[in-house]
Amino acid sequence: MTVERPRSPRAGDLERLGASELLFPTLVDLRVARREPDPLPPFLPLEPNTWVAWIGRDVLWLGPDAWLVLDGTGATEPGALIAELTTLLSGTHHSVLDVSSNRFVLEVSDVERHDLLARGCGLDLHPRSWRDGMCAQTLLARVPVILQERSEATRVFVRPSYADHLVAWLLDAAGWPA
Repeated sequence: MTVERPRSPRAGDLERLGASELLFPTLVDLRVARREPDPLPPFLPLEPNTWVAWIGRDVLWLGPDAWLVLDGTGATEPGALIAELTTLLSGTHHSVLDVSSNRFVLEVSDVERHDLLARGCGLDLHPRSWRDGMCAQTLLARVPVILQERSEATRVFVRPSYADHLVAWLLDAAGWPA
């Protein structure tokens, strides 16, 4: 018996773009109050607009006291990740919230992805200034997104209500009929 892997309704369009969707990612919004001189946990990136890998997960800096933790493998249930973070952050003033259903995560891996994304984004996506390990909150096609640069792909985090519009815009910008 062959069991088919879940497939996004947007999969055909995404394949034309050299893109895919992260299916059922675990996303956790993390807020930690900074109190001097207590250091923040070492798994949190402190440099603005960067992300770090942490035991198979990505931790994206979103603000001085805000991070987004992503487990894109589907191996960790949100509740388990929340419990793990809560334990690690015990003794600090923090908030941990499951936002897994709050974002559609698109992974664009085409070699021309930076040129394509730059058509609707105000960030300088040239490799001299945009490289692996960077992330940013910005607008893409007038839609609020988070971009995460990885060596092999750029991830685009977008609210589900904007996903169809953004995919249609990307198809149009790439010269594909919608």
